[in-house]
Amino acid sequence: MSVFAFLEQVSAFGVVVIDPEARVVLFNRAAEEQFQRQAAEVQGRPLAELLVQAGAETLGRRRDGAQFPAEAARSPFSHDGRTYTVLFVRDISLRRQVESRKDEAVALASHEIRAPITSIGVALGIMAQTPDLALPDNVRRLLIIADRECRRLRRLVEDYLSLAKMESGGAPFTVARAELAPLVLQALEAVRPSADNERVGLEFVDEAHGAAAVVDADRFVQAAVNLFSNAVKFSPPGAAVTATLSCRDGRVRLGVRDRGPGIPAAFRERIFRKFAQAVDSEAIRKKGTGLGLSIVKAICERLGGNVGFESVPGDGATFHIEFPAA
Repeated sequence: MSVFAFLEQVSAFGVVVIDPEARVVLFNRAAEEQFQRQAAEVQGRPLAELLVQAGAETLGRRRDGAQFPAEAARSPFSHDGRTYTVLFVRDISLRRQVESRKDEAVALASHEIRAPITSIGVALGIMAQTPDLALPDNVRRLLIIADRECRRLRRLVEDYLSLAKMESGGAPFTVARAELAPLVLQALEAVRPSADNERVGLEFVDEAHGAAAVVDADRFVQAAVNLFSNAVKFSPPGAAVTATLSCRDGRVRLGVRDRGPGIPAAFRERIFRKFAQAVDSEAIRKKGTGLGLSIVKAICERLGGNVGFESVPGDGATFHIEFPAA
């Protein structure tokens, strides 16, 4: 089978082959569907009539002049002593629509939801924490519940915005070499009030004295706080969460072990997805945002690290993040 016959049969992409003069010599069926043109129409025509501009991201032009966003990967090849270029074209209109809706959702959460939640939260907090305010006990209990739920909703919005910015590459990261033990201690102190409230202990074992990595210190602390908070949430009262910092094979690892029920096998492949929670999860009772582990994963990926976990049903779980030692 010749290279031209093979390319014509490709169905996953629109395939356009041009000669050294940038004129179309092959236009497969998928390309006909994307551009809404017949191969006979474009045979010998300049590529510029199909693609508005050169580059990996471009615009395709259909017969009626309508344009659509496209990706075009190019690769030269030789055939019968001549050099041709094959373009694999993908219509990315649906992706652009999804991105646009995501941007709209982020803008809505940022401007139309966060501000009123903050205002409501301030008012509820003042009322709930004013002891001399003449309110019946049942009303005060409702205010305390409303204040707690408002704070949880505010955390959800902040987590959602933080994750959306990281996924889009819009969140600024400032990386530098940093010793990790002080950052781990900082994260533990941030979680200590909630751990004390749940009667869960916090332990730190430093097996990598002076170990450092190139990270964004604030983002590392954010990831560690999320891991500690997750571990506290799943640990029974009287238990302890253990954070262990170790260094092996040129990598620094922070492991966080809880003494909870472990992670169900059926849930493990979804555990880092947004809003993922196991059925009958203790997290549902305690109402986490469902974004903490997704944020940890996004931070690690941006910093060139990785995240993982080990779990035995009934014997807790250990989550870890690790980075190249510096």
